[in-house]
Amino acid sequence: MTPDASDKTLPADVRDVLNALRGRIRRYVLIEGISLVVVVLAGLFWISYLTDWAYFRVSRLELPSGLRRAFFILMLCGLVGGGLTWIVARLLRRLRSRALALVLERRFPELDDRLITAVEFAENLDDGREPTPLRSAMQRRTMTDAARAAKDLDLAAVFDRRPLRRSLIAAILFVASIAGLGIADAASVQRWYSAFVLGRENYWDPFRRSAMSVSIVSQPGDQLKRLSTEDVFRHPRGADLVVRVDVPDDKLVPDVVTLHYRTLGETGESRGRVTMTQVGDRTFRHVLTRAMDDHQLQVVGGDFTNRLPFRIQIVDPPRVDAIRLECEYPAYTGMNAFADHLVPVQGTQVSLPVGTSCVLHAEFNKPLTGVRMRCPLFDLTFGRTEDLSSQAAVHADAASTPRINRVNILSADASESAVRSLSLPHADQWLSNDGLAMAIPVVIATDAAEALTAWNGASNLPLPVPPDVPLQFELHDTDDIRSTEPIRLTINGMEDMPPIVETRLKGIGRSITRLARIPIAGQIMDDYGVAAASFGHRIDGQSEYARTELAVGPSGQKQFALGDARVGAVERFNVLPLELSLGQKLILTVFARDADDVSGPHESHGEVYSFTVVSNEDLLAILYDKELNLRQRFEQIISEVQEARDDLVAQHRLSLEARALRNKSQPTEADEAQRDDISASLSAAADRRLNSLRKNHTETRAIEELFADIREELVNNRVDTSTMLARIDGGILTPLHQINEIDYPQADQSIALFRLVHSQKGEPSGEIHTAIRDLDVMLERMAGVLNEMRRRETFNELVKRLQSIRDKQEEIRNLTRDAKFRSLFDTIPDP
Repeated sequence: MTPDASDKTLPADVRDVLNALRGRIRRYVLIEGISLVVVVLAGLFWISYLTDWAYFRVSRLELPSGLRRAFFILMLCGLVGGGLTWIVARLLRRLRSRALALVLERRFPELDDRLITAVEFAENLDDGREPTPLRSAMQRRTMTDAARAAKDLDLAAVFDRRPLRRSLIAAILFVASIAGLGIADAASVQRWYSAFVLGRENYWDPFRRSAMSVSIVSQPGDQLKRLSTEDVFRHPRGADLVVRVDVPDDKLVPDVVTLHYRTLGETGESRGRVTMTQVGDRTFRHVLTRAMDDHQLQVVGGDFTNRLPFRIQIVDPPRVDAIRLECEYPAYTGMNAFADHLVPVQGTQVSLPVGTSCVLHAEFNKPLTGVRMRCPLFDLTFGRTEDLSSQAAVHADAASTPRINRVNILSADASESAVRSLSLPHADQWLSNDGLAMAIPVVIATDAAEALTAWNGASNLPLPVPPDVPLQFELHDTDDIRSTEPIRLTINGMEDMPPIVETRLKGIGRSITRLARIPIAGQIMDDYGVAAASFGHRIDGQSEYARTELAVGPSGQKQFALGDARVGAVERFNVLPLELSLGQKLILTVFARDADDVSGPHESHGEVYSFTVVSNEDLLAILYDKELNLRQRFEQIISEVQEARDDLVAQHRLSLEARALRNKSQPTEADEAQRDDISASLSAAADRRLNSLRKNHTETRAIEELFADIREELVNNRVDTSTMLARIDGGILTPLHQINEIDYPQADQSIALFRLVHSQKGEPSGEIHTAIRDLDVMLERMAGVLNEMRRRETFNELVKRLQSIRDKQEEIRNLTRDAKFRSLFDTIPDP
């Protein structure tokens, strides 16, 4: 604020007044600027202080560092900007004498423009212009008057001191409040300094009354794993997320602990909060069931909360994707030549022959660091040594972690402790380098307990595994997650069982002739192949079976069908070489033997059949009785078919009546009712006749099969003749086959069509007529079959009568013999 150059020509009194005014203005500006800067800085202090305090009360967290930095930068800007704007810029502003004179003229009207005139005269003199004598005298007079008037001016009255007073009071009050805060609570000022000046992140920690340690209770074994905001905790998908909070002994236990969680899934995110349950004096706990999505956790209790969320990443737990057994089967099974050596395991069980050596291959969904394999006989742990050791060291339960690459041989009695512990130096090779697969050599042994007792573990021999005992696998992956439920695998040992012999008689009864050939059909099954098979027979009371080789024997098949398929798939036993007598009993069965050379061979037999030897005539009489029964059944079927035909004829007449009623131009109510009755009758008849026809079809097919059995029985007992067989084939079996395969289906189709047309409100008379015609054709063919049956009856009656005459002759012969014996004894004289 330097004075103008024109002030030198002013009177000293005027110049002093103007300089004094400049000085007062400079002091005013300086005091006011400093006050405003102090107010701004103090205001920002209180705003930041209260914001931090309120934010902590609400969130229990330190104010975000970005906001704190913004406050600090704002304060620096306030200091620099306020100082430059309100102090420096205003102090450096030039105050001209003319402006000062105008200020004084405006404030003091009694100057009557003399002061501003004097200043303007002085400025004109500085310009170098020479005034006239009159003008010079007037200027001197004006300056003298101005100097006289300015001498008595009160310069303090020029200023409005209210803004300065307000700024100054505000600055003093702000400074006093901060000083009072520093005296009353110096720690809070220090906290503000740490937060906003030093930029520390945990500046509230010395002032918290609560503190908490947050952990996850991991399975299996309730392992406690502490959470950190710096690391990501990995949790198995689908498992319960158990959150545990512990309060240190030197901190206050809050009344309520709240768990805030945020889930992040593919379908979006969700938020929630729950009150944790206090389970101890200083422990709180809550379970988030079946965690499927990533979580962010925040724990709030008292004045504590975690600054950053605990990040929980949900990952797939370790699991077995596939298990395959690379098998070497026992030699006696013969399976090495044809069976798959690589057996996939579907589910939790697989069956293998006892004694099979195999390599258990398993593939995993993620890299593993170790595997634990257990059963009642051993407890085995193996894996990559460095990974298992490092992970075990970080857990509190590391002491209880099974030692790696070792096997504990357990006693067969589960109540006893481990018998001994062996080191397995080769076990680290069982897990692949990438941890995604394992391969364990095992052997299925019924004497696994004895083999394990004698096993030294040093050599890389197959591990003896008992059959039918669940093996449990516990997996440990690179995310430090263990399988909560063990993977179970049961290798069922298949012991070789005796062959299963399933037989049945085909075309033969329990009465046979001495010339019979007994056909037996069926199959023999064995797990690993049938080595041999034969007939076994006994006569009357014999205890031991005599053996007869089959015409076509087995050659190691697992399923062997008796006989040659090209000649009817039966095996025939020839009775003729036995030279049996009439009335003797023949016991016959089929024996089979397997090829087990380890614990066998095993032998078994099928159903035991008992036969009675009869004469040709007796056999024909037995077959005649069967034919008679079949003929009677066939006559009943014909009568039922005839009844169906007559019923359809009646229904045909009713359908014609219904058509006539329908064609009436003006039917009465009685006509309508009659037509409805006819419709109901037609519908019931169609269903009734279709059901009865199908029942008759089934019975007729059975009669055809039984007649075929009678024919085979004649042939197998060698009592047949070409004429007899021709009559059965041409007169009975062939027509019956045509009836079953042609006539019945055609009639069934006609009646079904009748029912369909009627159900669709159509005119069924044509379909009924067709059905009647089809039944007439079938009845005609049935009559021909029945006539042939009756002709055979005449022949059979002759045979039976002949048999009766023969029996009477035998009876007479026996009576004659007895009479001769009696007469012979009667002629002997008494002694």
